[in-house]
Parts: sequence; C-alpha cells; structure tokens
Amino acid sequence: MTSTPRKHLIVLGTHDDYIHAVQFDPATLTLTKTSELKTSPHPSWLTRHPTIPDIIYANGHVEGKAFVLRVLDDQGTLQIVSEASTDGTGPTHLAVLDDGSGILFAHYGSGNVTLIPLSSDGTFASPSPTFSLPGAYSPIPHPRQESAHAHQIVLHGEELLVPDLGSNKVWRLREQGGKLEAVGSVEGFEVGDGPRHCVVHPSGKYIYTLLELSSYVTVHRLSPTPEAPSELIARLSMLPKHDEPVRPKLGASEILLLPPVRPDGPSLLIASNRDSPSAEGDALALYAVSPDGGDVQPTKEAFVRGVGRHLRGVAADPSGRWVMVCGRDEGGVKLFERVGEDGLELKEVAKIDMPNTVCPLWMS
Repeated sequence: MTSTPRKHLIVLGTHDDYIHAVQFDPATLTLTKTSELKTSPHPSWLTRHPTIPDIIYANGHVEGKAFVLRVLDDQGTLQIVSEASTDGTGPTHLAVLDDGSGILFAHYGSGNVTLIPLSSDGTFASPSPTFSLPGAYSPIPHPRQESAHAHQIVLHGEELLVPDLGSNKVWRLREQGGKLEAVGSVEGFEVGDGPRHCVVHPSGKYIYTLLELSSYVTVHRLSPTPEAPSELIARLSMLPKHDEPVRPKLGASEILLLPPVRPDGPSLLIASNRDSPSAEGDALALYAVSPDGGDVQPTKEAFVRGVGRHLRGVAADPSGRWVMVCGRDEGGVKLFERVGEDGLELKEVAKIDMPNTVCPLWMS
C-alpha cells in the first residue's frame, strides 16, 4: 500500500507588510495559500531556530525591527511572540547561532553586524543588541559602493562570513575576547562586483560568491585560517547571451548549493538573476560542482529561462528535491523539481500568484 506524501509548509517573507504561508502538496503538485500575518514593512528575511521547530525569526527592514514568531499549526498560522530593535539601518539578513544563544543581523544601510541574545525558549533576552560591529570601509569608485553594505551572515565553523556589497569583500569574523572582530577577508573582486550572498562547499575548502552588481559567481579556495588570503580560481557569468550587452542594468539575488543525488555525483549550484529587460524575464543560472568542490561549470541546460521578474529568494526543502523561487514583480511563487541526469535540471511543477514575495522558508 502506497502512503500519501505529506504536505510541505513554506513561510514567505515579502516586500510589503505581510508574512504569508503556503502548503505544497506533492501528490497533486499544487500550492495553496493558508495564512498571512501583518508585521512591519518589508519582513524580507526569515530563518528558523536551530532546535525549537515552531519558532522563526523575521526582520522589519524598513523600521529596523526584529520579530520572534511562533508557528501555531500545519496551516502556518503565525503569532508574534516578541519584538526588538536591531540597532542598525536596513536589517537585511539574520542568522541564529548554532547553539541558539543569539541571533545576528547584517544591515545593508548602516553596514554593521549586531547580536541580540536569545533565551532558552527562543525569545529575545534583550530588547536591543548587546554589541555592534561597525562595517569597515575603504573608498571604492562605484555609486553602489559608497559605504559598507553588509548583506548576509553565513555560519562557518567558528567563523562568520559576511558578504559586504559596499566594501567589495567577504569579511571573516571570529569571537575574540567576548566580541566579534574581523580577522580576515575573502578578496580578489573587481570594482563594481558587490558581493551579496555566498555559500561554502561542505568540504569547507571552497566558497562560491554571488556578485549582485556585475552578475558573476566567483569560486575561491577558502584558506583554512582567516588571516591568510583565499585564492580566486574561477569567475563565471550568470547571464544568458541576450542579457550580456545590458549587464550593468541587471542584478543578482540568491545563490544555493544542493547536494548530489548519487554518491560521488556533482552538486547543483543555482544563482538567480533579476531585472532582465528581455520579454522572457529573469533566468536561473545552473552550475555543476565537482564532488571535491573545486570545479564549477555551467550545466548542459545552463539556464532556466522565463522564471519571473525581479527574482529574489531561492530555497530548497530539506531533501533538496524541491526548489522554490520568488518573483517579486511578476511570476509569483514557483516550485521546481530536480530532474535529469544527476539532478542537474529543474522542471516547473507548481505556481501560485503572490506578488511581492521575496524569501521562502521551508518548515517541513
């Protein structure tokens, strides 16, 4: 007797005032909106508590706020549990420490990284951050790189990796004497690259960085010690040929590394473009990553075209089979299944029209 596949719950951050929830039914390949909650303008990034499954966190990008929310049921009904200030302008990304003791915020506007301690139940232990690390910055001759713009926080062992679009570096932070300090950086980017997001290969030996302003992905050999330089070994375009002539007008949004579907097979690296002027809209760039992580090449398919307009968030379910993409301005929320040889292709299987969505968070 074949069991019915369980439904998946996904919570969606937006560029309006609401957080939405949808269910995906693998049996019928349908997406259904199940709930929404009004919070603060632009709750644009969401993340989960590492050990408390019904607790999630959201930013309020416009007002410099942070929220603890509880998921009350399998419909994604949300309840605001507590609220805090992030002590910065434009909190754009957040990450919870692995032990659940605190939550970190990267601020695009003010460029700083802050930490709010968390209680054992996942709520804020303080109404505001207990420390703030200012963004370091040296002048760069580019209009979007006029100051530090911290854009993401990636936990990497004892380090935090912070792509800084304005400073044109990925900072490597460590705790020193009870405080976080910048002890090194990943460099080798060109003026006007603008590191936005990054992901590290499971081996810890390579880092893949998405460059928002130039629409490239770089591959660095990540030095084992943050003080040592990391070697740039590849620079890959994210754009279909028809978008190459208008590269400066485009942007890049998200990067995602999915595990191999067979032992010793390639991983799939996905990077999302945004704001293509072409009639077909924005594309996802697809790359095959060698088992050791050092060789990255476009897949045979290379792109998934016509996904939407102003693509933002891209996220996969825990199995890595299903991939959700948010088109903020057009295209809505689309769901893809990994198919083809070695799972290096994406097939659209479901869609729901939900404008202004920018960040999918899989709950199950």
